[in-house]
Amino acid sequence: MKWLSNAISELRTEIGEVQAAVNSTVILQNHEQLDTELSLLRSDVSNLNSQLELAKNKNENYEAKLQMLQVEIGSLREFNRATATSCGKLKHQMKAMQLESARNLKTLQDIRSNEQYSQISEDRPYRHQRILKKHIIQLEKSSKELFKENHHIKSKLSSLEQNILILQEHSEKSLNRFDSINGNEIENYIENNRMHQSKDKSDERLANLTSQMNEHSESIANLTRHMTDFDKLHLSLLELLENVESIEFKVDNNFPDMRKEISKVEVQVNEVKAELSELKEEMSNSRSSMKAIGLSVSNLQDRNAEDHRSLKEVDFRVQNLIRSNNLQNSKLHDHILKAESASIDLNATKSTIHLVEELKSFEQEYKDIVNKLPSDCSSVSGPNGIYLISPSDGEPILAYCEDGWTIIQRRYDGSVDFNKNWNDYSNGFGSATSEHWIGNRNIHHLTRANCSRLQINMKDIYGKYWQANYDDFKVLDYSNGFKLIVNKYHGNASDALDYQNNMEFSTVDNDRDISNTHCASNYEGGWWFSHCQHANLNGRYNLGLTWFDSSRNEWIAISNSEMRVRKRAVC
Repeated sequence: MKWLSNAISELRTEIGEVQAAVNSTVILQNHEQLDTELSLLRSDVSNLNSQLELAKNKNENYEAKLQMLQVEIGSLREFNRATATSCGKLKHQMKAMQLESARNLKTLQDIRSNEQYSQISEDRPYRHQRILKKHIIQLEKSSKELFKENHHIKSKLSSLEQNILILQEHSEKSLNRFDSINGNEIENYIENNRMHQSKDKSDERLANLTSQMNEHSESIANLTRHMTDFDKLHLSLLELLENVESIEFKVDNNFPDMRKEISKVEVQVNEVKAELSELKEEMSNSRSSMKAIGLSVSNLQDRNAEDHRSLKEVDFRVQNLIRSNNLQNSKLHDHILKAESASIDLNATKSTIHLVEELKSFEQEYKDIVNKLPSDCSSVSGPNGIYLISPSDGEPILAYCEDGWTIIQRRYDGSVDFNKNWNDYSNGFGSATSEHWIGNRNIHHLTRANCSRLQINMKDIYGKYWQANYDDFKVLDYSNGFKLIVNKYHGNASDALDYQNNMEFSTVDNDRDISNTHCASNYEGGWWFSHCQHANLNGRYNLGLTWFDSSRNEWIAISNSEMRVRKRAVC
């Protein structure tokens, strides 16, 4: 009897603990708020990371552009140096040509002074093209006049030669006559002597003419040589002038373009420097904000860890309470049977019967407490978070409630292994605060009234959101292999579950698909497989979370998934 009284007192304390656990929803709400804050912080951190990556990419692009601009500036500087050197060489060449032209002009002036063309002074420089052309024309005129004079001199020489020949013939005749002089012909001899004297004078004149003729021929040869040299100089001067004009034209055309390009490059460099300074400021600000966010995230993680510990303790206490209750019931029944068989004392039997009735009343109170719990999240009145619900007459479970929806599956980081056996998928695994599967038995109890609808929210690896809604959703019991029944699809993700409708649930140790292969073993997860799948949200996280979009005939690679159920408004 003492033992029974002690057991009853222990049961009372455990029932009080159960009530305290039921009243611990405030802690769960706080934990939910912390989870929401953590999710927001994670999203902020991901956004900041993406912004940092974009800023890094922009910085890399700007650095590449700067390098390109620096290379272009270097090439432009080299081109400017080359043009400057070429201009310097051209200047030296122009100076040399000017000196040569001055020398040639001096020589030509000397020639003209001999031919009475000393109209141009020696100190005057000739730099302009038109003046040089005028001088060249004058030189050509003077050369033509020299040719005319040469021709006139040649004609005179030819006439003198003819006269000389006539005189020679005449002198020969006179000599013959002089040989025939005799006796009294002295007068004729004197006359002939006079003729001889005139012949001597004509010879002298002829010698003078020949000497003059030789001098004129030498001067003509010198003039022809000077003319050939002058022609060569004229051609070289013309070529040089054309080259100088073309170079000056190119330089004049290229200088403004080069100045414009250099100004553009300088403007671009200044803009890039300004953008780089802004990027540096943004990077410093983002680093400081990242440090602050990291501190807040670490604090929230510490708080989240403490809340997880408290939730685990609450779960452990509830499980211990249920186990101790079952154990106490079995022990109490065994003790009562032993007491009834061993004792005949009616008072003892009455007291034991009284204790049994009290125990039954306690059990009824426990059942009443469990029955008072909501059967699903549609009956929960309060903010979004984790609540105790009782889908069946059995033990209560922790579920995440959001706007009347009961979350039955969630995956987002692969922290929970979904390659479980049949019993694990029947009873459920994971935690309502992280990745989990609520259990096929609980899904059956939530949908057994045939008044539930299913919503599947997904996010692919590119950040795009997808949704599949089924207005009719039901999972049959254990004896029917937890068969899936879905109808009335609408959404943007395509009706992929239609391929697996009316299929039983398969796991790695219980193959119930209609394929020749073991789909659950191949894709490492439990699901309603057919041949094998068009949709599978319980496969291997980095490999098997897929959904087939029949409108595009493409597979969607899923990174986040969430399955939720809710009662329809009208049934």
